[in-house]
Amino acid sequence: MNLQQEISTSLYQIVQDKYENGLYRDAILAATFYLEKVILDQSNCTKEEIRHTGLGRLIMQVFGSPEPVIQINRMLTVAEVYEQKGLEQTLLGLHQFITFSRIHSDFSDNQKTADAIIIFVNYLISRIQNRYRTDLNNPVLG
Repeated sequence: MNLQQEISTSLYQIVQDKYENGLYRDAILAATFYLEKVILDQSNCTKEEIRHTGLGRLIMQVFGSPEPVIQINRMLTVAEVYEQKGLEQTLLGLHQFITFSRIHSDFSDNQKTADAIIIFVNYLISRIQNRYRTDLNNPVLG
């Protein structure tokens, strides 16, 4: 698999050095830290807010109901509400399952694992960046 062809140019630039040198754990962490940066940028939050509240609580505030700061759809149907809640829970799980476990332990990830996680992180970034915009006069996706 050619990871560069599977993910955005900006994400590949973030992980490239580590990934190409076989530092797969570090490439995964770089991808998840970039995801955190995208969340901060899209929500107009600061790293200082993470220090005070913690990333988990910030994710719940930014993506949680009833009025999420980052809304990925109109939230008019049950399916859309579940999708929004699922993204919130996925981001919390990714933070604990992928990021924290690698920060607090010496993981030895392989290329296949790195590919799977980084491609999934790319998908999450894409969904967040192409969110439903309620701050426009005529809300549209993107």
